This record gives sequence, structure tokens and C-alpha cells, in this order.
Amino acid sequence: MKALTPAWQSALERAGMRPVDIALADWGLRHGGGEAGALGLALCSLAVSRGDTCVYLDDDATRTEAGITLMDAASFRAALTDNPLVATATDQAVRPLVRDGERLYLQRYWAYEAGLAERLRALMAAPTADSDPADLLASGLFQGPDATGEPDWQAVAAFVAQRQRLAVISGGPGTGKTYTVVRLLIQRLRTALAQGEPAPAIRLAAPTGKAAARLMASVRDGLAQLAPEAAVTAQLPESATTLHRLLRMRPNSTQPGHDAANPLPADLVVVDEASMVDLPLMAKLTDALSEAAQLILLGDRYQLASVESGAILADLCSAAGVNAFSPEQRSAAGRLLGNHAPEASEPSALGDHVVTLRTSHRFRADRPIGQLAAAINAGDAEGVEAILADGGDELSAHLDSSEASVAGLVAALADSYAALHEAGAPEHALDTLEGMRLLTATRVGPLGSQRLNERIARTLAARYGFDPLARWYHARPVIIGHNEPRAGLYNGDVGIVWRDDAGLRVWFRTEDGRRAFDPSVLPAHESVYAMTVHKAQGSEFEAVHLLLPNEPSPVLSRELLYTAVTRARSRLTVIGEPAIWRAGIANRIRRESGLAARLLT
Repeated sequence: MKALTPAWQSALERAGMRPVDIALADWGLRHGGGEAGALGLALCSLAVSRGDTCVYLDDDATRTEAGITLMDAASFRAALTDNPLVATATDQAVRPLVRDGERLYLQRYWAYEAGLAERLRALMAAPTADSDPADLLASGLFQGPDATGEPDWQAVAAFVAQRQRLAVISGGPGTGKTYTVVRLLIQRLRTALAQGEPAPAIRLAAPTGKAAARLMASVRDGLAQLAPEAAVTAQLPESATTLHRLLRMRPNSTQPGHDAANPLPADLVVVDEASMVDLPLMAKLTDALSEAAQLILLGDRYQLASVESGAILADLCSAAGVNAFSPEQRSAAGRLLGNHAPEASEPSALGDHVVTLRTSHRFRADRPIGQLAAAINAGDAEGVEAILADGGDELSAHLDSSEASVAGLVAALADSYAALHEAGAPEHALDTLEGMRLLTATRVGPLGSQRLNERIARTLAARYGFDPLARWYHARPVIIGHNEPRAGLYNGDVGIVWRDDAGLRVWFRTEDGRRAFDPSVLPAHESVYAMTVHKAQGSEFEAVHLLLPNEPSPVLSRELLYTAVTRARSRLTVIGEPAIWRAGIANRIRRESGLAARLLT
């Protein structure tokens, strides 16, 4: 029997609560939590759905984004004390909610965050290893500061990663995060072989199959440029994997095959695109590290955070500052740091573990895409408009989202996607597909990816004579929506439907190489002429078309615009009203979390 009164249920609905949040509130009332316990469950559930890990118990705790205050905040905080549904961080009670200082959590997310912080603190507290800057420079793999005294931040990152059990290397596209790690691994292996020691067991991973494939491609490119000895190359991983596969996540279960009781057989784990890793997955990863293992996280601190709860990379980087090392580490780095001056008089405990790479070798500072990304990041709306007005060959901007502009975009994209039908083989179609993409801020709505997929499909259907409403047709591009480890397909993987003498199959580039699947075995999927910016994380394309909504949206943020722009390697076309650009640039994503505070205490 329902405990919620119609009046309170109506208030929760008007406040923007989802059915699951309201159901939890009702459960809380029926189990003795009173209005405060019930509201706490609903608020924490809603917070997790937004990507937060907790609710801050400030004066706005009970005020929702819809502008409705559901309970007096002071009364709410007081009523959580001695509430039968609320445990504290220090007691041993297992209850659905945990109050930790001035933060309120669902019990599971409190356990994830507290456990992750404990394991990261252990990595941070491990004794520093020997890392001689002179050896790095003598290796020929790294350089010292330039003529102006500016450090080679890639060399500094390698130094930190040699010295610390936890290393975070952050940088925008083209700053050389992966290339730095490749050279670091070569140096590590050379040293081990020269000293007659066993080579460290190295594992490379990323949150998605696409990101793992890109990581491995970057590693191979780096090896081709550096051409290390065969004995070194033989000890490097031959593949990168998804984190789910690395941890042996079981289908239909939240429990991994590798955990504290059965740790990963790895001395060093490198995770690319770490901004996409959510709190539960990062907690499971750190729990599965062996006692002496090292963790290196690579990512862009300014990108969109994970779709699920948490913003781990952003929390670590914001708490660390920008290359703010302790006096001890500055002394150990010696001439590697050149004339770099510390930006904080009292560096945080995380400062010695985080390096921010500053020079992009893909986006030159004087080129439009790089300038646009930098202006978005700086919140410079006027600068963004000036760059869009004069983008040159690299950047084309249409500062309106009228139907005429959108129709022109659909026609142009249909011309480009015609190459899928003209391709002679599925691998050629996949090459075409990976070279360009239309990105949207939203999935639904007139300018969302769902509607744009339909419009492009109809345009192509008129040209090639297929039914755009058919589930399967030749040259249809598809994107996977859910992980299916048993098939080796993961959320975000992109494939092409192909009909030949063998019949109709769907081809993907997976961790195990190019594979064909019968359509009946695919997990949830959809067409992908267009995709949301969130789905594009971990991907890059030669040419990107970005279509913004014609009205402000909560999902449109500075981080989303930056992520979208930096998906393009060489050409970017954007369509969006100036007012929409300004609204997005002004909207910063702030995720509520206690991780940084835990690591700084």
C-alpha cells in the first residue's frame, strides 16, 4: 500500500522527480524514515541520475532544479540525525543512506567513493621510486626545456610516472599523452632488460571498445616512429581492452572477476580516456590492482565527464592544480622543470601525481580549431564568435539553425555518406564512416541525433532505392548501445551493415580485429549517421559537423562544446545561433562529489 499522499506525490512530480525517485520516497515512508528519510532517498537517487555521487546538505539541499523547495533545509538536516534509514560514515550500520559530514549518499555510492579514495590514498602514499632525469634525457626519448626554459612536459610526465605509483597525465587532443606513455614504457622495459630484471606485466585499457582501439593504434604509431629493439617490442602489449573486459565483468552482474581477492596479473595498468570512467568502474579497477601495481590515467580534464555518476579525472586534476609540485619533487626533477615556477605556495597532496601537458601538436595555437577549443575552455564567448566569423578553410560556421541551414546540412551529409553505398567492401565503408560524423547536443527533438538520422536515411533512400524504415538495409551505419562482452561488442562500437554473396551481416572493428556478426545477435543499437556528443567521446574524425539545438538546453555546456570541437582532426562545420553558443559557454557542469575532499585530508 502506498504511503505517499497524493499531495506529496504531486509535489515530487512537479519538482522533477522521476518515477523511480518517487518509488524510493514511498519505500522510505513505509520503512520508518519519515519525510526526511523518504526525501533523502529521492534526492540522492535523482542526484546519481544527474551524475552526482551525493547531495550536499547546504541551504539548497531540498531545492530542486525545477525551483521547488520540498522541505525546509534546516529541518531536513536535523531530521536526518538518528533516522532509521541513515547511517553515518563512522558507524557499522548498513542502511540505504549514509551521512558523511555535510554530504548525503546512497549507501552503494558512499562505499564506492570511500573505497576509491582509500585505494588512491594508498597509491599516493607509496614510497617514490628512483627516477633520474639524466637517465630520461640520455635515453634519447625525451628532451629537456627549450631555449626559453619552458619544460618538455612530456618528459616531466614520464618522470612523474616513473616516480609515483599513481600518475595522472592530462592534456587536450594532440598533446601527446599516449606518445608519452609509449616512450615511458620503452624506457621502463629497456631498464629492466639491462638490469636483468623481469619485464613488468603491462595492461592497456579504455572505457569503450572504440577508445581501446584508438589507444592501441596510437601505441602502434608510436612504436613505428621510435622503432625500439625487438626485445623491448616483444614485452609490450599486443592489444588494448575495455575496462569491462580487463576486469572480467560478468554479464548481468555488477561483480567483476578481478577484485581484491583475485587481483589483476599486472604490474602497470594504463587507462586512456579516463574522463569517461565513472565512479563504480574506477572503484572496481583500483580494488583489483595488486599490492605493488602502478596506475597511470590518461585523459583530458576539460572533456565531458562519464555518462554515469562521478567525474574522477576532473576531481583529481582540480584538486592537484596545474603542475603544482612539492619542493621535494621539484628538487628531484632538477633541470627537467626549466624555469617553471610553482603556481601554489602550498601544493596539494595530489600535486606530485598530476601532470598537465600544454602543447598541442595537432591543433596549433594559431589555427581555428585549436583557437576555438581554447576560447570555449576559457569561457570567452566574444572570442568564440570572432573565431566562428572568420574560420578559414579549417572551420565553417553557420550562425543560424533555420530549417534552410539544417536542410542544407542534411543534403551535404547525404552526399558524403553516399560513399558508404559506393564502397567496394565493408572495410572501405568502415574507413569512410570513421572519417566523418554529425554530432548533436541532444538525442531527441527536431535537431537531435534521432531525427537527423531519420532525415539523412530518407535522403539516401530516395537516391539508392531502399526502405529507410526497414530494420536492415545495405550500407546502414549502426552504433551499439549496451555492452555485450560475450559477443565482444561494447557501448559506442560502430559498424556497417553489408550485403554480399555471404548474405547480410554487420561488420565491426573490435578488440579482436574486423569481425562480421549476424544481425540477430547484436545488442541494442541504432543508426549512426548522426550521434550525440556524449556518444562521440573517445572518438575522433577527420571531419566533424556540429549541430546545436535552437533553444537553450541543460545538456548544452562548455564541456560539451569543447568535447565536440575537439573530436575534429582537420575540418569542422558548425551550425548554431550565437545566443545558443553563449548559453552553452556560460553553463559549466559541476558534479557533486566528495572524492577531492577525501584525498586532500
